[in-house]
Amino acid sequence: MVRQAVLCLIDAERARAGLRPLTRNSALDTAAQSHADAAARLKWWRPGANSHTNPQTGSTPGSRITAAGYCPNPLSWAYAETTYTGWGGSGTPRAAVHWWVNVSTFGHRQIVLSPTMKDVGAGAAAGAADPAGAGASGGGTFVVDFGRCQR
Repeated sequence: MVRQAVLCLIDAERARAGLRPLTRNSALDTAAQSHADAAARLKWWRPGANSHTNPQTGSTPGSRITAAGYCPNPLSWAYAETTYTGWGGSGTPRAAVHWWVNVSTFGHRQIVLSPTMKDVGAGAAAGAADPAGAGASGGGTFVVDFGRCQR
């Protein structure tokens, strides 16, 4: 339900920009969910940390997406990932998508509104991935993996 809310809000932003909705992909869902779960458990997303690389396993968006089986043997493919964590009322799907599209200066808006990305998968976990939010109420961790596959 929470993952679907994130995807619905992303598609609403894409529609406002005149873009087509994305197609849900189970491999991208798997990659995103595993990363969200690990982040909420390990809590390494402190300021200055790389939220896209798991410090325990070394997994990256590309390695997770490939391991999940997205786009085997492609002619060409691309992927991107957005991450967000919040707490105390800011750990919601709406807060995540708002931050990606309206606040972040790290290229998240360009990823969410990319006309070349076609597929999407989402992950959501209860609790903040930043140790500053550990134990706080209303925490949430969100990962969205985007892809384009040509076979």
